[in-house]
Amino acid sequence: MNRNSVLVVGGGAAGLQAAIDLASTGINVHLIEKEPRLGGHTPLLHQLFPTMENAEELTKQLLQKVLNNPNIRALSYAGIESVAGSVGNFKAQIAKRPRYVDEAKCTNCGECEKVCPVDVPKKFEMGLATRKAIYMPKPFPVPPRYLIDEETCLRFKDKSCHACQDACPEGAVLYNQKPLNEEFSVGAVILATGFCQYDAQKVGQYKYGVYPNVITGMEYERLCSLTGPTGGKILRIDNKEKPKSVAFILCAGSRDEKHLHYCCNIGCLNALKHAYYLKRQYEKEVDAYICYTDIRAITKQGEQFYQKVRASEVRFIHGQPSEIRQTPNGLLTLDVYDLATSKLLSITADLVVLETGFRPQVNLQQKLQLTLDEDSFFTEKHPQLAPNETTRDGIFLAGALQQPMHFHEALTSGSAAAMKVLSSMRGSPTNR
Repeated sequence: MNRNSVLVVGGGAAGLQAAIDLASTGINVHLIEKEPRLGGHTPLLHQLFPTMENAEELTKQLLQKVLNNPNIRALSYAGIESVAGSVGNFKAQIAKRPRYVDEAKCTNCGECEKVCPVDVPKKFEMGLATRKAIYMPKPFPVPPRYLIDEETCLRFKDKSCHACQDACPEGAVLYNQKPLNEEFSVGAVILATGFCQYDAQKVGQYKYGVYPNVITGMEYERLCSLTGPTGGKILRIDNKEKPKSVAFILCAGSRDEKHLHYCCNIGCLNALKHAYYLKRQYEKEVDAYICYTDIRAITKQGEQFYQKVRASEVRFIHGQPSEIRQTPNGLLTLDVYDLATSKLLSITADLVVLETGFRPQVNLQQKLQLTLDEDSFFTEKHPQLAPNETTRDGIFLAGALQQPMHFHEALTSGSAAAMKVLSSMRGSPTNR
């Protein structure tokens, strides 16, 4: 039985914490992440409830522990091809995608990026910021080297461009680079592959993707962030002007028989946080509306935060808006029946923020021979007694694969999964 090595799949908060806890006991950890950077969604946020600390800085503290620990090998831009064997003796086949840049030769001079003719919209930046087809992933690239996005690079489309290769003084650009395959022998596997946003376009009445000033909560976080496309200024997307009113719509795709049946767990507090950002930045200069089904201000500090936001003159409307319409000048109008006052209200907003639901990343289901429950989460061995264990012995769950989680909940889940792994590998009794 291999008691000295564990594979952690996913470099978000839960995966990082699981790797740190395992490595601290002397276990060798192979941490793989499909993206070319670590940290998951968290470093793209502005602040984290309840402490309202900088999300990127908190993630940085986790990453430093990971990268400074000799027992952890972090491998980015990589994925699982297959996992064979059983608990204590798994053989995992890993494929590392080609970066088309020699990591040993690249000096990060940036000459390749300067000459690239392709502009690629950055994810969650609402078309307000772009990167090049050859770029340095941000934040927290591992390794901190350039790579080529073959889906947008002209060389891989029609071979019409080789500007980056010509510009590189070290000869580090390699268009013919191939994937690298490795096999890891491990005693256990922790899945911490995280979540993805529910596609807001499926909630058609809100016109996401049709009207530029309808955005998601994740995109709104980028507006608020100092590293975002507006330097932290909350602005209209179409003309980059200060908004006079902003409406936040809860449960956009959640708790809905047509979309996601379950509560997203974090949307209510996200909306409160987002309204708090707005009022802190503009105070009484901007009106804020929160349209809600229920306000579920969970966690120890949730109710206090709700009362604080309510006292800041944010208007709470107990109802779900109907179809959003756009006026010729880009303003958005929505009608909502307020159950609290039994009145039909009409709201005009410069910006509408959809607090969308979340879905687990379960792309590895078939490769790992695991089953899904009715809400498409991995089936837990027992929801009460063994929530971090799957139906396949030796494969464990951490983070948003179990349910949507706040940052601190994901850390706790990562630690719990690590403890379960240690218990199983060392033959200690576990609750089953």
